[in-house]
Amino acid sequence: MNIQSAIVVITSAGSTLGETLAAHFCELGAKVILCDQQQTRLTNTYELCLKISRDVHQFHISDYSKDSINQLFDFVSTTYGSSPDVLVNNWSGNQLPKLIDDSSDDLFSTAVSVMASTLFNFGQATAERMRTDNKKGVIVNVASLEDCQDLSGFENVTSMIAGFTQSWAKELTPFNIRVGGVVPALHPTSSGRQFHWAQVQDELIRNTEYIVSNEYFSGRVMSAEM
Repeated sequence: MNIQSAIVVITSAGSTLGETLAAHFCELGAKVILCDQQQTRLTNTYELCLKISRDVHQFHISDYSKDSINQLFDFVSTTYGSSPDVLVNNWSGNQLPKLIDDSSDDLFSTAVSVMASTLFNFGQATAERMRTDNKKGVIVNVASLEDCQDLSGFENVTSMIAGFTQSWAKELTPFNIRVGGVVPALHPTSSGRQFHWAQVQDELIRNTEYIVSNEYFSGRVMSAEM
């Protein structure tokens, strides 16, 4: 895909990774739509991107329900007369509890539900719009962390990203919609001191760009190594 002519929607655009992803795609010449629940952080990202490109817009989303997400895509259609070519489905929430945590069952269930429903609702809405417009689109599921001092339980997040990526790719291949995933490569010895997030973040962005650009990449997850 030619990124320079693409309409790119970036979720959690106010997060650390979301902001950097947004700036990167603006530098590549894409038409970028930013969305986030946190208005202040969203505006900060928007103002940063405006220094790079005038072809960027922000959309404050009140929640991640289907109705709110459809309002986002209505905004994209109104702005550009088309559905997006690319969804960067950026999850920057907390990691899921580990099996041996003292957390309650309700806490784990809530965390899994929030992550799964958020990723799924964005993915489903995007796929519906791309299919309606008969687009050869791309969905990239990306996992990142805001607090890189605590990496415990993050493997659960990456596993969910991998599962969604592989199953969605099978469903959407007949419609020429590709699905890829990008996650940090965590090792058993990873810790806040050893885990150099800035370097991994750069690799996450490079891998995201690679998936969007490579017409043959689908159904696989790339790990961002240091």
